[in-house]
Amino acid sequence: MRHNILPIVVLMSITLAGCASNIQWKAEPQHLPACLPDHAPTWEEFTKSYGNYKHSAQTAVAITLAQVNPPILQARFDPEQSWVQPQIVEAWYPYEQSIANQLLRHEQLHFAISCLLVRQANQTLKSGDDPRQMLQLVRATAQRLNRQYDEDTKHGTILAKQEQWENDVEEQLKEVTELRPPNHTHAAAKF
Repeated sequence: MRHNILPIVVLMSITLAGCASNIQWKAEPQHLPACLPDHAPTWEEFTKSYGNYKHSAQTAVAITLAQVNPPILQARFDPEQSWVQPQIVEAWYPYEQSIANQLLRHEQLHFAISCLLVRQANQTLKSGDDPRQMLQLVRATAQRLNRQYDEDTKHGTILAKQEQWENDVEEQLKEVTELRPPNHTHAAAKF
């Protein structure tokens, strides 16, 4: 099953080889990336949370409109609202480390999904679409797709579904690699 997100897709490559793999990020070839940071987040970028939560980690991404010409959307990883329980990242045993790496890939894909949508939207904005309407559409779509991703994979615990999502997102991200990014002139980015 392929999850078509928007008609155009993005630049980034995801490599998964065994339990220790993380998403391998390919930075955008432009001075103003659509995704901040322009790499897959690592556990070091998550806030360690000692709360009593139902899940072990959460990824928060803010989707905003950058004040540049032409306008673009940006997906910004929010390290203050993104958290992981400390026992996950402080795992010592190989099995626990394997679980931590699997969870990191799951959380990184949440960021990748939002980045995919933003990069797709930015390609569409080249044709003159309304950036504010696109912002609202991308925010709603990102929320829906990330919820569907968690439901389909049971928060990354159904490995076959997790791998399917990873492959689908990877395929769509590769398609946009050949698309040329627009040139931008700065007008104080709005974050």
